[in-house]
Amino acid sequence: MFLVKDFKGFTTYEKVLFAFILIAQIFILVYFWNNGEAFNTLSVISAISSISGVACVIMSAKGRLSTFFYGVIQAATYGYVSYKSFLFGEVSLQVVFGIFQFIGLYAWLKNMHSDHHTDDPDVQEVDSRGLSIRGWLITIAVTALVYVGTGYYLDNFTEAKQPFVDALSVGLSLVAQTLMTLRYKEQWILWIVINMVSIFLWARLMLQNDKLTFEGLSAVTMWVAFLINSVYGYYYWKKLQDVQVTEKY
Repeated sequence: MFLVKDFKGFTTYEKVLFAFILIAQIFILVYFWNNGEAFNTLSVISAISSISGVACVIMSAKGRLSTFFYGVIQAATYGYVSYKSFLFGEVSLQVVFGIFQFIGLYAWLKNMHSDHHTDDPDVQEVDSRGLSIRGWLITIAVTALVYVGTGYYLDNFTEAKQPFVDALSVGLSLVAQTLMTLRYKEQWILWIVINMVSIFLWARLMLQNDKLTFEGLSAVTMWVAFLINSVYGYYYWKKLQDVQVTEKY
């Protein structure tokens, strides 16, 4: 089964990153438990969101199909946590992300090659490609339009606490997810910016509420791990573009 096989061929870095987020989540849980925090459904869902999210992005960086399985879990759980935190732009984004998981799975299935790090031919990686100058211009224009439209909507028709910061994350994320589905390595440049915005979003939310929460700290930890992974993802997808089967293009 690909969910198991996709863990083959991992580098030391990838193992360390996944171990880091698991240890970080356990540490956060213990910290809040020792300080008398009452854990509830939201706390559990936050932990699931963080762990499944890291599994999703690590598999995405590796170009593995199981990224979409973990992506569905992460979209559902993170969407719920965002809803409870009044980050409505993030909620709508997760609905779109959930749909994208199935579209991406279909698109990737037709463009895979055997992983060059393992002898198991059943372990597959996606074929990556790069944007042209025209592609970059379209990407920038679409991102700007989505940002302005989303920011206006959130500011005027919702109770979002940070409408234009929220909108920046939404606009960039929609375009980055589209690039991921279409297998462009430049998606990772956008994800780097998105991760920094998201860290700021959750940190600012806790500052506004003047309260350090498990949900907020868990989300910040998750996005920090995402940021590290995004840098690695660009590096790895560039390597994929160099070693992939050229007959497919």
